[in-house]
Amino acid sequence: MIFPASLINFRRGVSGMNSFEYVVYTDGSCSGNPGPGGWAAIILLGEKEVELSGKAAATTNQRMELTAAVEALSHLPSGSAVRVYSDSAYLVNCFRQRWMDRWQKNGWRNSKGDAVVNRDLWLKLLELTGKRSVQWHKVKGHGDDQLNARVDRLARGAIRHDCPGAGTGESCPRPKNNQPSLKKNKAGGRIGILTGGGDCPGLNAVIRAVVKGAAHNYGLEVVGFNNGFMGLVENDAQVITDLAVSGILNRGGTILGTSNRDNPFDYKPQGSDYTNTGEDRSADALVNLDHWGITSLVVIGGDGSLLLAHRFSKLGVPIIGIPKTIDNDLPATDITFGFDSAVTTATEAIDKIHTTAESHHRVMVIEVMGRHAGWIALQAGMAGGGDIILIPELPFDLLCIADKIDERRNRGKKFSIIVVAEGAFPAGGEPLYEDRSGVRRLGGIGLLVSREIEKVIDMESRATVLGHLQRGGSPTSYDRVLATRFGVKAVELFSEKSFNRMVCLKGNSIGSVPLEEAVAGTKRVDPDSEQVRSAVAVGTSFGCRL
Repeated sequence: MIFPASLINFRRGVSGMNSFEYVVYTDGSCSGNPGPGGWAAIILLGEKEVELSGKAAATTNQRMELTAAVEALSHLPSGSAVRVYSDSAYLVNCFRQRWMDRWQKNGWRNSKGDAVVNRDLWLKLLELTGKRSVQWHKVKGHGDDQLNARVDRLARGAIRHDCPGAGTGESCPRPKNNQPSLKKNKAGGRIGILTGGGDCPGLNAVIRAVVKGAAHNYGLEVVGFNNGFMGLVENDAQVITDLAVSGILNRGGTILGTSNRDNPFDYKPQGSDYTNTGEDRSADALVNLDHWGITSLVVIGGDGSLLLAHRFSKLGVPIIGIPKTIDNDLPATDITFGFDSAVTTATEAIDKIHTTAESHHRVMVIEVMGRHAGWIALQAGMAGGGDIILIPELPFDLLCIADKIDERRNRGKKFSIIVVAEGAFPAGGEPLYEDRSGVRRLGGIGLLVSREIEKVIDMESRATVLGHLQRGGSPTSYDRVLATRFGVKAVELFSEKSFNRMVCLKGNSIGSVPLEEAVAGTKRVDPDSEQVRSAVAVGTSFGCRL
């Protein structure tokens, strides 16, 4: 290991100053046990600071943790006072609880009788601590300690940036895409961007606006991470050029791909099952951001993706959020892009089902998305002339639904249209879930309502679940414009260094709010709102007594 001149000057500058106390942060990382590994240390003395790092071709995480501590202490004068901070409980407890005393008495065997591994490094640490006054401190692996987060990134970066197999004949791991040279620009750095959660119309319009706005106005490059947070963890990314976003304004979906089951803080290769049994890979994500020279990460997503973005902001990543969800349930913005397109799709479906209901004298139940908010059901139901609208905010009574259908028949209306939100439920009950592969998803309420109606009234009923049709297709003109405005605003926030905020629409103006406000709760339909009153005024029932 060749140490930088800054370390040599650092040591010269402090020789003989043993009354000062050094602060040392250490960490080790390993891609498999055994596997390529890296270690890092940060040494501080007053205002002076030095970073050290190194690598190994085939090693273990424990060996890298020990190496970091050995290398750090080796470069401090004998007799010095040192506070060492490590997130390795094993390392810290070894010295706090004097495990090595027992190991030596037992012939370097642990309490299970097994030979202690890495004996050479333990002995070296014992020698180094004997000549220095060392206090050992345990820090949380992914807490708010910025120095600990930084030394973690250094250790992980040593694996990727410096080939562990150099000179050993082993292949050197490389990122999935080569990193182009970083262009200088007026605003500085690069913008990273990813799309998380479910897809929706308008995502490509946002990506296009960010790329074009960044390039045309600030000379900035934009790096896109593929498949949501998975790409951020796995370093699957590329620079998005102006040519790449040409012609995508009217396309549904996202050219970057997306995922709603890849939580970097609970990461599994096959996707999280929401049981918190995965691995915390957030530090790998931070290393990848450093690797690409990302100055700020733009996260386009709903409440789940923005909650993850908020967690990364707590780790020091400058975040800009863009609200995306067909459910329109984010509290800090009047409208999310994707909502208008979903409502339009649902309305067109209701229009088509209307003719079948009228022809066969049936009750037709249309189940729409929306999770625990009734916005899609309310607006599509009103636009499509729904006779009954069932939303989560107003638990329904089956007898009220039957009364409405009978009242329509008495007026010569031989059919009825019921629009039901997937999160709707009967009074005294709860939302209906379907369990698929251990994952609970809202669904089935439309079929349940249809079956129950046939039990209480003498009419045929059929249920249609629109499902992911509402997520597909081209965005409406409204969503294309809104998405473009959101993307341009995100680049403006970047240029102003106004980070950890989410772009939002208030009235007719585009603004921004703090991320913590953006993810605080769920925006739901107000039962006393003007929209609900307007629907009731034209004869629409909500399946309950208002």
